Amino acid sequence: MINLDALTLKLFEQENKDFFLGAKIQKVQQPNRHELIFNMRKNGETKKFYINFNPKFYHICFMSTENEFKRNISIPKTAPMFCMLLRKYIQNAKIINIEVPKYERIFEIYFEYYDELNEKSQLCLAIELMGKYSNVILYNYDTNVIIGCAHNVSSEKSRERELYGLLPYIYPPKQKKRNLLKITFESFKNSIDIDNLAVSIASKYHYLTISLVQDNIDLIKDFSLEKLYHNLCRFLKQKEFQASISKDFSKFYLFDNLDAIRYSTINEMIDNYFSYHQFNYLISNAKSKTFKYINNQLKKFITLKEKQEIIIKKLDKALIYKNKADIIMANLYALNGAGNQVILYDFDGKEIKIDLDSNLTPIENANRYYNLYKKTKTAYEHASVMIEETNSQILYFEELKFFVDNSNKLEDLNDIYSELIEEKTIKDEQNYKIDFIDYDGFKIYIGKNKKQNDYILSKLSNSEDLWFHPLNAPGAHILVKANNSKQEVSNSVLLKAAEITKEYSSQKNNSKTSIIYTKRKYVKKANNKLAFVTYKNETEIII
Repeated sequence: MINLDALTLKLFEQENKDFFLGAKIQKVQQPNRHELIFNMRKNGETKKFYINFNPKFYHICFMSTENEFKRNISIPKTAPMFCMLLRKYIQNAKIINIEVPKYERIFEIYFEYYDELNEKSQLCLAIELMGKYSNVILYNYDTNVIIGCAHNVSSEKSRERELYGLLPYIYPPKQKKRNLLKITFESFKNSIDIDNLAVSIASKYHYLTISLVQDNIDLIKDFSLEKLYHNLCRFLKQKEFQASISKDFSKFYLFDNLDAIRYSTINEMIDNYFSYHQFNYLISNAKSKTFKYINNQLKKFITLKEKQEIIIKKLDKALIYKNKADIIMANLYALNGAGNQVILYDFDGKEIKIDLDSNLTPIENANRYYNLYKKTKTAYEHASVMIEETNSQILYFEELKFFVDNSNKLEDLNDIYSELIEEKTIKDEQNYKIDFIDYDGFKIYIGKNKKQNDYILSKLSNSEDLWFHPLNAPGAHILVKANNSKQEVSNSVLLKAAEITKEYSSQKNNSKTSIIYTKRKYVKKANNKLAFVTYKNETEIII
């Protein structure tokens, strides 16, 4: 991923200036501490102006509905203080001008403001898009006094530039760069480090980024510094730019590239490029926190299973205790004054050493061994029952892990995480957003987590519907539901449902996979807490 640069910001300003001028701010929203959304309206058209000043994704654009969804925008019930400040000063205000200071990554929006005494003044919203120093500052342009900042900057955070209410607003320190169009090739050649070419040029000349310079280097056949110099000059002189994004979305370009996706506007390029990376970041974070929780639970239950298996292995020891007790009872006459140990014959005629407590009578020693037998046997029986529950828990978390690993939908990942931390949700099909496909008159539902599976079994299904699942492997619960009860399930529908079941299972890359299916009436939930089921009368299909 590459960052928004000064030239792209300048081109965005030129492209959208006509809409900004005279537009009215209808609504101000702040989803979180790094995002702002302004609903702007002009000539009957409404657009959402999106401001992101997160150090990872800083950019501005008019946001499409699709990309708003990708960014997972959620408006808090209580507006943050900075949002309230902006609503007070600029909501319902008209934009009178926008500017991007030369060579800077600062986008300035100017408003006319009338105070309580109806006195007019001019306000400026400075959107500074500068990596970890990104910020949004509202100040009075007439007095140059800051009204408020998204992030206050004290002297402890910055020795060069403090930012908070009532201080004068000053621009960030200017970069010590030059205009490439105003220097000769000789000066260019003497100013750069040939061993670190792209970085060296980008650090010395305005509007040239490392990525842009490297792209130009890569495009030059029979490379020479002079060719690079002239190519970069031609690029900076041109008036028409082609917005495009590489097919893997690793870069965006301001020139035509045969191996890239072209866009008709700079805004569309910015919106699509950054929303793509924001979405992937959200997916990665959701997976990471969910995996962490699942792995902790798996570790806990695997450790518990190991302890239970140790107890189960002690059954032989329990039988030894009983055998010793039986031998003592059969030889009571020979044990008077036997001391701490006695050698007797077992029921197969073999010698056996038995430890005794000299303070106890022979019968009391026998009872001591019987008690040890009962205690060990009880622990064995308890562990034998509990290990089934432990195995169910392990299978449950392994199945969830599979779903998390294969999910690229944020709502599915959030559902799984909510399920894990037992958040309450409204149980309806719309909230669950259960995926399904229509096939030959049937709906094939795909349950991707416990809550979806529970909903499919308890709410969506009828007794004659068909339930599919991979045999003895993690995977989605698939339900085949007819549009009417008299419809016969054809072999093609069975095959399609089995193929979908394989696709949404851990066995999807296997050459052959066993898929089982049965009628819904033969499927029962095995545990109220978990989405495990028991089933009978199943049929197996090899896919």
